[in-house]
Amino acid sequence: MTMKSLTPALPLILVAALGAAGCQHLPEQDARSVAPNLESIDTAMAAPETAPREAGPALPPQVQETLLPPVSVELPASARRVEQRFDIAVNGIPARQFFIGLVEDSPYNMVVHPDVAGSLTLDLKNVSVEEVMQTVRDVYGYEYRRNGNVYQVMPARMRSRVFKVDYLNIQRTGSSRTRVSSGQVSEAAAGGGDEDGENGSSSSRSDSGSNRTSVSGSEVNTRSESDFWSELRDALTMLIGEEEGRRVVINAQAGILVVRALPGELRDVEDYLATLQDVVQRQVILEAKIVEVELNEGFRTGINWSALGEPKTGQTVFGGQAGGGSIITDGVAEFAGSPVTLTPGAGIIAAETSSFGGMNFLSINMNDFTAFLELLKSQGKVQVLSSPRVSTVNNQKAVIKVGTDEFFVTDVETDTNTTLNTTNQSVNVELTPFFSGVALDVIPQISAEDEVTLHIHPTVSEVSERTKSINVSTETSLEIPLALSSIRESDTIIRARSGQIVVIGGLMKDQQTNEVAKTPGLGDVPMFGKLFQHQRERKTKSELVILLRPIVTSGSGGNVWNEQVRQSAERIGRMQSPDPDTTGH
Repeated sequence: MTMKSLTPALPLILVAALGAAGCQHLPEQDARSVAPNLESIDTAMAAPETAPREAGPALPPQVQETLLPPVSVELPASARRVEQRFDIAVNGIPARQFFIGLVEDSPYNMVVHPDVAGSLTLDLKNVSVEEVMQTVRDVYGYEYRRNGNVYQVMPARMRSRVFKVDYLNIQRTGSSRTRVSSGQVSEAAAGGGDEDGENGSSSSRSDSGSNRTSVSGSEVNTRSESDFWSELRDALTMLIGEEEGRRVVINAQAGILVVRALPGELRDVEDYLATLQDVVQRQVILEAKIVEVELNEGFRTGINWSALGEPKTGQTVFGGQAGGGSIITDGVAEFAGSPVTLTPGAGIIAAETSSFGGMNFLSINMNDFTAFLELLKSQGKVQVLSSPRVSTVNNQKAVIKVGTDEFFVTDVETDTNTTLNTTNQSVNVELTPFFSGVALDVIPQISAEDEVTLHIHPTVSEVSERTKSINVSTETSLEIPLALSSIRESDTIIRARSGQIVVIGGLMKDQQTNEVAKTPGLGDVPMFGKLFQHQRERKTKSELVILLRPIVTSGSGGNVWNEQVRQSAERIGRMQSPDPDTTGH
């Protein structure tokens, strides 16, 4: 509705005239003559309008639209048309007759397909036309479409429908293994010889890779496979079946699938695909810090988690098993498996437990890693080895690898050919790369409540070279550079909320170094330089701590990520804004 209003112009003209007159200086005689006129004007304005005033010249329509734009009045929601509700009860009525009679005395129209047959029985109270149509479709299978005020009823027969699914056309296979090996046992391979008169020859071969048996103390193998489109085809075929011409056609390259089934089955397929895409497209950002803490003298048995200061009031901490056993205690913390509220002036843990062996699992609510790193500095020198960051979707493996690959000899194969007068020998060496650095392997599973279940396999390895001498024969020996690996790794499954920091500790290492202190100049004098030198052995113990924080970026969990982005933008803005002290304002 458009409304327009024009205000009478006479009072405005009079006020303007009076204002203009008030700006002028009148002589005394003129002022006396003006007073009666003002009284007449006041009397005329106070008197009711008994006769219509003569209308002035009409303004052009463009001027009226400019001066007084149209006012759009929108009816409130309560004033809109209310859906008519009614009671309905039928028993064995033909379907065509039911649908036609359903829209009588209503603003809706009904078109029924000629093949619609069957009968209906129902008893509903206080329902609308749309609710009745949905109920009949769910119970009797009559499919319908609504276009404005027109309902089209279709028979329950086979139909084809096209669906779109957004997913990569790839197949992925991943594996992870953690093994504690006790060694290997090799069986000797029998050599062969052949002689023929004076020109006899013999050959022998030694293969260190044959007949080898590994003796393993413990081993954990994790394998993940992803063949999305093949699994989707099997699921839809199981959902609709294969009887009476039902089919599923998938074009993985275009992300399109065609399903031929009954209308009710097509609705089931639609619901399944909607749930499937919501689950597989959940995304999480995994932030990690791999930290090595060189422990102080008072913490050589491991990080004392109970001695850490409280980060903030009202924060909660959740821990698993802590410490190791002793004569008095079994090494299990009293808070194991239970949340604890942090209070000012109190440590994280007040339980009497040894820190021997460190903490297996700890999760704490903090905004960033900085606060927790500051807590660790109270017990040793903190060095961040790596800060990997990776984003992945639901149930998909992500691997981060930072380091170098060095090649070392892992297999030696010798071939000896002996004739009557000569002996020829050849050696084949097999090289294998050894990784030295930091690797992180994670697989997340994101729930509808934004809780993340993680399979985590962190590895920190250091490879050094050690030369070993092998006597091939009485006259020949081989100097083989072998790899000496120092590995600290963990393979575990944890659960955390979006934005929560998970701590994995207890990976300790002893290191011994020789330190030499000498007097400058005199300490380098040959033969006598050792008189001005001081040597000592320094033993250090360090513990590897892994901090991991999952942040869900999809669904309701995206609020945590949006808050992180907002805080980062504010910090950048404060860094770029001028300092009032430096500008002099």
